Amino acid sequence: MQQSFDDVRRQIRIALIAIVVILPVGIVGFMVLENRNFLDALWLTITTLTTIGYGDIVAKTEVGRIFTLMLIIFGLGTFAFAAQAAVALLVSPTLREIRQKRRAAKAISKLANHYIVCGSGELVTKTVDSLFESAQARKLHQETELYQPLDTVLDNLLGDDDEGNYVKLRKLIRQAYLACANLILRRQSILDVVVVVTTDHDYANELRDNGLLVIEGDPTQDETLRDAGIQRARAIMVLLESDTETLLTVLTAHNMNPALFITASTHNENLAPKMLRVGAHEAITPFDVAGQFMNSATLRPVVNDYFTKILFDYHSPYQITQLNMGEDSPWIGKRLSQLDLRNHFDAGVIGIRHDDGHFTYAPGEDYILHEGDIILAVAPAWRIRAIQKTARKGTKQQPNIITWQKLHTPFNPPTSDKTYSLLESEEAVQKLSQHFIIAGCGRLAMHTINKLDPKRPFVIVSNDNTHTSELLKRGFRVIHGNPTDENVLIKAGINRALAIMVIIEDQADAVLCVLTCRAMSKKLLISAIALTDEMIPKLERAGADEGRVVSPFRIAAQFVLLTTTRPDISDFMRYVLYNYTTGLETADLYIYEDSPWVGETIESLRLDRIFRAGVIGVRLADGETFIYGPPATHVIRPNEVLIAVVPMTHFDEMRRAAMGGREVRPTTLRRADVMKSHVWTAEEIEAIMSRN
Repeated sequence: MQQSFDDVRRQIRIALIAIVVILPVGIVGFMVLENRNFLDALWLTITTLTTIGYGDIVAKTEVGRIFTLMLIIFGLGTFAFAAQAAVALLVSPTLREIRQKRRAAKAISKLANHYIVCGSGELVTKTVDSLFESAQARKLHQETELYQPLDTVLDNLLGDDDEGNYVKLRKLIRQAYLACANLILRRQSILDVVVVVTTDHDYANELRDNGLLVIEGDPTQDETLRDAGIQRARAIMVLLESDTETLLTVLTAHNMNPALFITASTHNENLAPKMLRVGAHEAITPFDVAGQFMNSATLRPVVNDYFTKILFDYHSPYQITQLNMGEDSPWIGKRLSQLDLRNHFDAGVIGIRHDDGHFTYAPGEDYILHEGDIILAVAPAWRIRAIQKTARKGTKQQPNIITWQKLHTPFNPPTSDKTYSLLESEEAVQKLSQHFIIAGCGRLAMHTINKLDPKRPFVIVSNDNTHTSELLKRGFRVIHGNPTDENVLIKAGINRALAIMVIIEDQADAVLCVLTCRAMSKKLLISAIALTDEMIPKLERAGADEGRVVSPFRIAAQFVLLTTTRPDISDFMRYVLYNYTTGLETADLYIYEDSPWVGETIESLRLDRIFRAGVIGVRLADGETFIYGPPATHVIRPNEVLIAVVPMTHFDEMRRAAMGGREVRPTTLRRADVMKSHVWTAEEIEAIMSRN
């Protein structure tokens, strides 16, 4: 059993007292018994206790030898006891914790423009996990950047490694090169500029052991935030489990540093306006964010993949970055065409934020850059540092600190003039095809459904009477019943639907619903909510599409980091993704072989003039590759998908134009390769559920 820190300290005190007693006893004993002077007695005592025994001075009398034996026995025991206590102290977790705290305090005192994460619980855990993942990915991207000049030289000397030329030799050279570079270069990761404030002692120790800077204390207290360096910090993420404490921490942080960018989480969406009023710049409700992501993953799967790859997939070869046009930027006054970013950096521009806060999406090549503009560009991850250096003329980029407060925009769930009775709703569903089904009736399901427009082809499956009644009043088509029941799903038109969202909080029911849906339709796109990480692989094995199983707190954590560390990118995404306030949506336009747009260039379609639309991406016919910020000269080919930002009022018209005036929708939203996946039989479903 591990000794406590107090026990070890008590042992050391006892050992010190014993040593203090034994030394004088030995000296006096040798002076009296051996008739030695003080120096000889001290020498003999020390050599005896340490067992060195030079032999130049020894006990000669019989009683002196007996005294020496007793001194050796008690002395060695005391020194052994002291050594054991000292070693226990050195390896003590408490002492290690004290040293870690001192190192953290020293490191934090040197930080400026850093980030503070406050809280404990699942949202904080997922946020920190995302930080570690981001840091690891950044390290790999930096190594790729570091290798580029070396690989060019090796290609010239040894030949292309893709053709198998000297692969092992190249690997050894790269490893040696990286080792030398690491000795010279000091590469900073985001983990070096993050401070976590938590009251959870065990979690604090875990983070310290992983090299993170931690302050253990109550974030509502001024002293704790001061220890975290809040006066010098760039931003703070307040992610406490209590909304009241979150509100108090936001108020305290804002008073201590009015220039601080504050992101707060709340479990009650009604508290969001209060968070903003007391100083927060962003107020995030995890279930609300998860609901929006769920809608995007199901209704606009290509759009969802497009943004997920460049925003949340840290290992993706392409990443989005924001380039600030400071007063010394050499790009000011130039047209985008003059920068030739695609040829120089393989980068594409998808948006520009102006100094008044407004955005231009899919800017044209003739756009002239102004001071204060922020370019939102997508580039290979390993080239982002190079493009940033070029944009800021070699001077250090100053952080884009937002000091203005956002106003809360009240959101009223969309309604329809037409309402249904339950019988009328069932009849209306029978007339639908290529529609979307939402299965569930919990809190998370309501967050998801609240963002949907009942005028669009949605069918809700609910087994809650109150929930069903409210949705019918809003104008939704509702099928009342258990979404795990095959007959209920048939009523919802599962065989004619494009996709289903399974938002069922009971784990067993969620798995059963997914299994049943996949058994009934191979073409159906299935997305689902997983309240725990363990549920994600289970739901995917049951038949949910890969990448469409959403973990609410993981999505919320990624959005917290995006909002805090790259606020301009976060604002752009919300500006263009199905935003009722701006009236914009980002749509995926499927280009079929008989589309009149095939063979045309993006520029020749004049989408900006006819529909006020802009193409920010193209998914190629292989179903995997994206072109980010495609050039106006891109020639559209069959089976490509255009990702376009368009006013909501123009989307249907633009989609019909892409199909030559016909009303055509895709027969499935699933990729062709996953259509070959196994479909569960009723017997297999029963066997699987019995094992669970």
